[in-house]
Amino acid sequence: METINKPKTRLSLAIVLSMLLVATLSSCAPAKLDVSNVSAIIDTRTPEEFAKSHIVGAINISYAAGSYLAYASSLAHNGVYYVYGETADEAGNAKADMVSLGINQVTNLGNFSDAQNVLPLGVTK
Repeated sequence: METINKPKTRLSLAIVLSMLLVATLSSCAPAKLDVSNVSAIIDTRTPEEFAKSHIVGAINISYAAGSYLAYASSLAHNGVYYVYGETADEAGNAKADMVSLGINQVTNLGNFSDAQNVLPLGVTK
């Protein structure tokens, strides 16, 4: 009768499970979005927050300033836009306003941190 070396079996099992966990977590990492066909990346935070840091190439259209709709209405209706804000809700409201204007290709990236995770661009400081 053959005996099984329990410590080696446990170690082997632990290694296999660790490798599986790493592979699974890697596949959960957010993919970077393609920015090659984006008309604009819009930062809806305040000008002060934008001045501290923002996504490279983003434009600042402050949602809190109250003139967001007026500025958004001047954007190309057939353009592709990525929007992020102080919160995901703020960006969602900005997106909803753009859609109400007939701008339908708008993606809510969430808050500033979320946007950094999904955009392949750096941050200015």
